[in-house]
Amino acid sequence: MPPVTMTERPVQMSASRAVPVRPWVLCAVALLVGLAGGALTSFGQSVLPHGWSALANSASTWVVIAFLAGLRADRRWPWAAGAGALSQLGLVVGYYATSEVRGFAADTGSVVIWIVAGAVAGPVYGAAGALLRHGRRAVRTAAAGVTGSVWALEGIAFLALATSSDGGPGTTAGWCYLVVGIGLPLALTRGVRDRACALLVLAAGTGAAGIATYFLEEAFKR
Repeated sequence: MPPVTMTERPVQMSASRAVPVRPWVLCAVALLVGLAGGALTSFGQSVLPHGWSALANSASTWVVIAFLAGLRADRRWPWAAGAGALSQLGLVVGYYATSEVRGFAADTGSVVIWIVAGAVAGPVYGAAGALLRHGRRAVRTAAAGVTGSVWALEGIAFLALATSSDGGPGTTAGWCYLVVGIGLPLALTRGVRDRACALLVLAAGTGAAGIATYFLEEAFKR
């Protein structure tokens, strides 16, 4: 009798580690968490000190909620994408509703920009969370690469702002965001080849996010 090997079992166990959640429950929870996260963001902007306040004025922290919702979808990426979109909608509504109650008027253009951005980033990050457990290695690697794109983009933006008169959150925040952006794909993949591919996807995703952000901002300047 040939010896029994355990090479496949760890992969199977890791793929089934998340307990599946009913789709409607996932979407409802994602929306509610988004609403709560949006309200906390409004308060966080006035509480957190300089530098740390970037965490409460950042798309990166918002898309994490979509990503976590996708992880709970257990490879059902269409539902994960929907939950991701709802989480971002909840964040926008929660943030601006809370800000209005606190006496901070909302700019219509800003609201529309964040809704459009969330409608794109939410499904992408939600699907990425679900596809991390996909059976195909290439799909898992691509999903891992996507996770750091917004972090890397904002890190680059913070570093650019640090050299301008505005200053922005500062160079420390910029480098921290870059480290997270690069570290996420590396942490979510195994092996030199997968990590190299994930970093290529990260670079492409960061570039695509940057181009989309530029055209979105330009469209609402007119």
